[in-house]
Amino acid sequence: MSSTGNLDVIINIESLAPPLTGIGWYTRQIVSGVRRTPEVGQLHCFNNYRLVEPDSSDTAAQGQRAEVAGTQTLRSLVRRLPFAYSLRTLVRERSFRRIVRGIGPAVYHEPNYILKSYDGPSVVTIHDLSHVHWPQFHPAERVSHLDKNLARTIARADRVITPSEFTRDEVVSVLGIPRERVTAIHLGVSRDFRPREEQEVRAVLENFGLRFGGYLLVVATLEPRKNIDRLLDAYCRLSKAERSRFPLVLVGANGWRSRALVDRVEKLQKRGGLRALGYVRSSDLPLLYAGAGAFAYPSLYEGFGLPALEALASGIPVLGSDTSAMKEVVADAGLLINPADVDSIYSGLSRVLLDDEFRAAARRKGPERASGFHWDRCVQRTVDVYREVMK
Repeated sequence: MSSTGNLDVIINIESLAPPLTGIGWYTRQIVSGVRRTPEVGQLHCFNNYRLVEPDSSDTAAQGQRAEVAGTQTLRSLVRRLPFAYSLRTLVRERSFRRIVRGIGPAVYHEPNYILKSYDGPSVVTIHDLSHVHWPQFHPAERVSHLDKNLARTIARADRVITPSEFTRDEVVSVLGIPRERVTAIHLGVSRDFRPREEQEVRAVLENFGLRFGGYLLVVATLEPRKNIDRLLDAYCRLSKAERSRFPLVLVGANGWRSRALVDRVEKLQKRGGLRALGYVRSSDLPLLYAGAGAFAYPSLYEGFGLPALEALASGIPVLGSDTSAMKEVVADAGLLINPADVDSIYSGLSRVLLDDEFRAAARRKGPERASGFHWDRCVQRTVDVYREVMK
């Protein structure tokens, strides 16, 4: 991409592989925003052993979503091979080194924890330290990879970006990075996430068999850290009439160590009162948020908590956790509970679903709180970091 700017940038976009997780959505927004920034000249996107045009990186990720199920199956098979993770990392590392030799002075931004070898100025985004606090929630190879390479990344990085002040404090205290080398830059929320009238969302809700304002929404990868098992325990304590009024709708792909949870979800679906939609199209997601009666996200640990922010922006009552960065994002615009306590989750669900006074206040406060989080601001502050390290 050519521009009038004089700041060249290299971004690794491997995390755009579907199904997009939080890091993938972050990378997508950074790439999209940086390529529109006038002060950026050349934007080079590295993806799986080659450079790709930034214009096509978004399109490719979108187009592959129809094949998410097949992609997940293939990934699962490959991961079972001995040393697959390490081998793939090594091949990508060598491809990157070979390719960037032909690029002039540029800032390299790694949006996914581990820097590849690069002789110029570099920036890395560390989203959270869940692999340190909750290693059992990750594949052993991933934890080993992070443990082995994160110290080297920190030593080489000119600047570390975190998505929250909470994570900034953690990387300073746990990893020993000087505070002045760490910049907290809040994520943003797309303008697509906003309150909507029933007629705007009716077609999508009818397609999924849902009623406007008549379901409890959860958007999360089905994996242990998202705490879905305790949420199901709490939800099942609601009366049959309450569950009928607000069926639980799960949106998200199956994650690591999800087999037992998936089996439980399937059994509850057969009994009624629960719907697992899997990974839905990005165009449908804002409408599913806006049509919900409430949103629940009792994650045990988050470096930011983007789904909770999207729910706030959509004007629906939000139940979140009183731990990690969730407090920083949700603040007093939603209801924060102890995610390790089923009683606390149950009480929270009762309030966000049934307390009309709280629900009315939450619908007002949510969009007000979310209005302070902008992707444009996130991108500009990120480009400011590029410029600082380039000097």
